[in-house]
Amino acid sequence: MIDRTSKGNAKLRAHRKVRPNIISSEPGPVLAAKAFEEDNAKQLSIESTVAYFVPPKEFKDLFSRSNHILLGSRGSGKTTWVRMLAHDHVLLASRQPGAAYDYARSALQQDMIGIYIPTNIGLVGSLKNKPWQTEEKAELFFQWRLNVHSCAALLPVIRSCIEHYIEGDARRALAELKICRALAEHWAPEKSTSDCRTLESLSFLLSQVETERLNFISRTRASGLATEEGSDYFDNELFQPLLFAIRTISYHVGVPGSATWMVCIDEAEYLTEGHHRILNTLLRTASGDLVFKIATMPFAHHTLATNIGDPVREGHDFKYIFVDQIPIDSRGSSTEAAFLKFAREVFKRRSSRLSQAGIKITLTEMLGPSILLDEKTVEEGDDLDELMALLSRFSNENTYQRAYRLFSEDKKKLRSEILRKMHGALLLRQALDERIGNHKSKIYSGESVVVRCSDGNPRRLMRLLNAMLKRLEQGSSGSIHYPLSPATQNEVLVTIGRDALSRVQSEPPCGAMTHKFLNTIGRHMAESFHEKRIGTDFVTSISVTAGDGEYVQNFIKQAVQLSLLTPAVENSRNGPAGPCEGVFHLAFLFAPLFGLLPRRNKSQRLPQLLANAGISTPAQSHQFELGI
Repeated sequence: MIDRTSKGNAKLRAHRKVRPNIISSEPGPVLAAKAFEEDNAKQLSIESTVAYFVPPKEFKDLFSRSNHILLGSRGSGKTTWVRMLAHDHVLLASRQPGAAYDYARSALQQDMIGIYIPTNIGLVGSLKNKPWQTEEKAELFFQWRLNVHSCAALLPVIRSCIEHYIEGDARRALAELKICRALAEHWAPEKSTSDCRTLESLSFLLSQVETERLNFISRTRASGLATEEGSDYFDNELFQPLLFAIRTISYHVGVPGSATWMVCIDEAEYLTEGHHRILNTLLRTASGDLVFKIATMPFAHHTLATNIGDPVREGHDFKYIFVDQIPIDSRGSSTEAAFLKFAREVFKRRSSRLSQAGIKITLTEMLGPSILLDEKTVEEGDDLDELMALLSRFSNENTYQRAYRLFSEDKKKLRSEILRKMHGALLLRQALDERIGNHKSKIYSGESVVVRCSDGNPRRLMRLLNAMLKRLEQGSSGSIHYPLSPATQNEVLVTIGRDALSRVQSEPPCGAMTHKFLNTIGRHMAESFHEKRIGTDFVTSISVTAGDGEYVQNFIKQAVQLSLLTPAVENSRNGPAGPCEGVFHLAFLFAPLFGLLPRRNKSQRLPQLLANAGISTPAQSHQFELGI
């Protein structure tokens, strides 16, 4: 019989230290963690983007004649996806060995030609800083600016098309000359284009056209004059200059008439509702060779309206593609296994550039096992007795009584229904309960914990791995000691979680509120887990309804966009333009910060949770503009 009041000896064998391994190498600098510091696709070269990209199974669906809108939180990989659709990236990928690049070879065979167009904050800033414009003038300026940018984005695709469709250096050079001359005559007919013989000179010509027009607008604005007299070739219907350029390329290069040209627009969340209405009109009316792939944040496809009075419809005019990983809901799920495989492959590809000496180390070797999450076999004997002692110490009365009964009657059922579900929670409660002074915790460590705390977000994964790599111990001879100590891993996870929570305060449009709500939620869940006896279920999520008011809606939308809340599987497809409803999980990133078990469990109504903390949420409030 086990004494209910006894704390028992709960120092499980799982806590035994793993003997470190050492990789020997030649003296000199070993780690070049730059490969992991570059966590934003916009910072990467084309070679690095192709080398690091691990295509998910949904990616190949984008190579079709359908219009797609890609929805994904910050860091989910949207930019990488749309960049990897570009023809120059696809061509380079097709030359890499292995089945992982079969999608690229298939895309080339189908003559799928992507053009990557970033609509970054610099572009949008120039669209928004002209309050003197009428709505009509603002729309025309947007069309002009996007026409210029789309033609600039076409230039690397011209080179890759020449390389793919034409053989022989002489024939390629002749095709480039003819294309540059033809386009220069249209883009700048008033200029001497005889020297425009290469794509580099064509790019310079285009930058001249753009700069001169922007300077003209600035001068006329300063003098208070109207700008109607300023016009050029790009004052045309949206993407008409691009279409002419495509026809020019096809004629001189020999691109088949059956080819599909994909206009891949990135970061559309920065555009306004009016800009989205213009793009929706193209989704509704465009036909022929041109299709659109538009990337934006969740809840940031601002409208379904068009300029022709008939809205676009999902499933008819376009399809949504969800870039975010499906939430990990339970230990050992197929989703978790898939992302763990992804994380290992990403680490393998990037770590190949870690060392000048060619040292190889796997993600599993660097981080080691997890005492918190890895499955453990609980058989007869000391393990079972120790876990029963932990149940006696931390579980609520109902759970303990049930466990005690099953301990006597059916140990197999005890292991399946109680110990399997509570093992990690009991170990965590023990670790938290035994913290003394400046003692460094080591419970949040191991490959499965680090990967889970990335929340299926590739950029967050890169930042975690980069921070871990920087803490690896390197000897004077260049040797690397691994795995990284559990205490160091725990410290890194807590630090990054704290930094992420702190930075959200400066995020527009409602960062201060989002920070306050997240902090309140985390503290409430921590208090519930730390100070009360636990059962097989405890609060790790929140639930909301459409009637909870705009404060709650704005908070949920911004937190989801920043990957700080994750929609549950059953409501992960809330309408992009509709209200948020259902269950949302607190990001696993915050588990080490608040001392929570990184596992999905039951939810609590958010308004009730906030009210208990003394925070009021009016039914109606100022409507923030989300997605920027």
